[in-house]
Amino acid sequence: MKNHIDIGIITAQAADSEQRQILCGIIGEAQKLGMNSIVLSNIYNSSEYFADVEVENRIYDQILSKQLDGIILTAESFLNQELQARINGLLKQRSDIPVIVTGAEIEGFECINNDVRADTKDIIDHLIEAHSFSRIDFLTGPAEYDTSILRAEGYKDSLCAHGIPFRENRVIYGDFWMNSGEKLADEYISGKRPLPEAVACANDYMAYGLCDRLMENGISIPDKVTVTGYEYIGSRCYHNPILTTYQRNRTALGARAASIIYSRITGKQTSLPDISGHIVLGDSCACCADDTTLCAELSAIRREMFFSRMNLTGNFEQQLTICRSVSDYVGVLQEFVYLIRDIRGLYLCLHDNWCSMEQTKDPMSAETGDSMICYTIMRPDGNCPKPVVFRTLEELPPVICQTDKELVLYNCPIFFSGKYFGYFILQYDHADSYDIIFRDWLKTAASALELLRMKNDINTLLECRDLSVQHDSTTGMLNEKGLENELRLMLSRNPDDQSIAFVLIRTAAFTDDINIDSKRAGIELDRKIASILTSQCSISDLCGKIADKTYAFIRTSLKGEDDFRMLPDRISTLIVYSEQYRENFGHDSVIMCSRQCCTKDFDYNTILRELLDEADDRLYTSSLLHRNPYYSVYSGVRELIYSTPSIDHNSAEICRSLTHSEGYFRSVYKELFGISFHQDLIRSRISLAKYLILTSSMSIEMIAESCGYVDTKHFYHQFRKLTGVSPRKYKLSDPSVNIKEG
Repeated sequence: MKNHIDIGIITAQAADSEQRQILCGIIGEAQKLGMNSIVLSNIYNSSEYFADVEVENRIYDQILSKQLDGIILTAESFLNQELQARINGLLKQRSDIPVIVTGAEIEGFECINNDVRADTKDIIDHLIEAHSFSRIDFLTGPAEYDTSILRAEGYKDSLCAHGIPFRENRVIYGDFWMNSGEKLADEYISGKRPLPEAVACANDYMAYGLCDRLMENGISIPDKVTVTGYEYIGSRCYHNPILTTYQRNRTALGARAASIIYSRITGKQTSLPDISGHIVLGDSCACCADDTTLCAELSAIRREMFFSRMNLTGNFEQQLTICRSVSDYVGVLQEFVYLIRDIRGLYLCLHDNWCSMEQTKDPMSAETGDSMICYTIMRPDGNCPKPVVFRTLEELPPVICQTDKELVLYNCPIFFSGKYFGYFILQYDHADSYDIIFRDWLKTAASALELLRMKNDINTLLECRDLSVQHDSTTGMLNEKGLENELRLMLSRNPDDQSIAFVLIRTAAFTDDINIDSKRAGIELDRKIASILTSQCSISDLCGKIADKTYAFIRTSLKGEDDFRMLPDRISTLIVYSEQYRENFGHDSVIMCSRQCCTKDFDYNTILRELLDEADDRLYTSSLLHRNPYYSVYSGVRELIYSTPSIDHNSAEICRSLTHSEGYFRSVYKELFGISFHQDLIRSRISLAKYLILTSSMSIEMIAESCGYVDTKHFYHQFRKLTGVSPRKYKLSDPSVNIKEG
């Protein structure tokens, strides 16, 4: 039974100033209330998909951890909409614990936020009341963002309260980045827009861009124009003049979120902190900067520069590069842990298969059974226990050292070029967060870990097969030349009257791309198909990749006509129904061509050329059907019945949705697919049955039921009619009866 409360804090780019403020608020209040804080954060937080870094977001699988008693999400920190949706989906699976969202409204969750409208009104009030300005422009964010509109409304509220007419053309929409400020400055400089008395910017970044460009062009601030910002991101000393801005009270917002989550977990009520913000004066208005605040900012900058200089001048990277084992690697990390500011503990958690090149898991999937190995780099008590094994979603690593204060842990992903190794855990004893210098430290550590993996992992050698003219560099399979040479050796040992099957497989027909990063997805798909073909190989079989999206499978000792007939059928079934292939391509995108001949008559090049020509002809014939104006709609219907074969699809209902008569529908369907709608329904059920027979341990009766059959005898009858064999014989014909999909 747990005697403490663990809250998860889900954020992105925890090193950024805005997130550090809210994290410190959450953690500080959590420590007061006796709760441990476990922060999950990515490093890059890309707004668009990049295959090489997207894998870092596997850190958020830990949202499903049984360790957590409650979760706080800092929603506005996430830039990528797909990642936002995935995070929300994971949180919806945590109906067993309370979830609090800060910074944005998300349906289905309890949400809190600062009042950006009131904050903005305070800024404009200051410009009007302290400086007597009435001609004020307002630069806000994108027009489609709710927060941009709210800030513009705060600007309007202040003008109206002071009897100043609101003019729509004084509200300028930007993108919350410096280039928006620079663009507006150019309009003032060129005279396209008249220079006002003051410009209020809806965040500091846009204000910095505006000030920098105006000052570069001789427009003095605040003599000619006053500029204010919003957010107080802490970079004021890098710009001239020092910006007058508004500090949204993110720290208090975080503390309020921690208080609320504590109340939801324990049922005890606590006082909620005031979350109103305040103006931070600078030199971009006539009020001038406060010396105490400025000194604190400069002190923080000097400290950051000190650690940055240590990282640049040390030989951390060189020492990591020469490591030859994990113990060497851990030793170097222990030697250079001082480069990370103010931590009390550091732990390295690696997946037990981290050094395997084959990354079989979906990078965005959550798996609860992952075993991890935890290495202690640094502990508050100075001890260094041996590595321990634990399950990441079930427990914290048992080597983490408890101090006299509640735990503060940051879980940060370690990965390289699309490969996810695990994560570091940073331990603090106070409300704090790592900075951008640690991000560089982490990238150095990740690069060195990949180098170590390459030194030690035999799979890396297999990936270098492009040095050989015999193998495909992506999959490690035999290429066309290698397949021919291996086959020649194999046939030299076989009798002349041996029967041979040659199967050509062309995949991903009718498309040049798929819906994710094409290069990486294409490699993963190649490897998946290679795995399927290899799984079907017996001792007398060969398989290889002979061209882009084109594979060959050769069986040199056929066991009869049924074996020849079922071989391409099994291969096609396994490919089409594999999850990775099914999500991106249709059932008609696999073209199978086969030949059966005798050993003495076998001519590799002739048969290969004939099969390639046949595949081209079939591809061309099918492409003509794709030009049919009804193909897109009807193929959608077909994909539906093949994806849900257990449902009793009613042709009358489909016809009504298409506004076609049943006779016309059936005629077009058969013209397009060469089979009647009714027979295709049967085929869809049997196709799924074949896949389940090949990849699951389900009984035949269970498979029949899963495919929509009430009567098992009827299933047996239809299966035999379509395949020519019984379900049991179909299963026994597979050389790897119990294969599982990777």
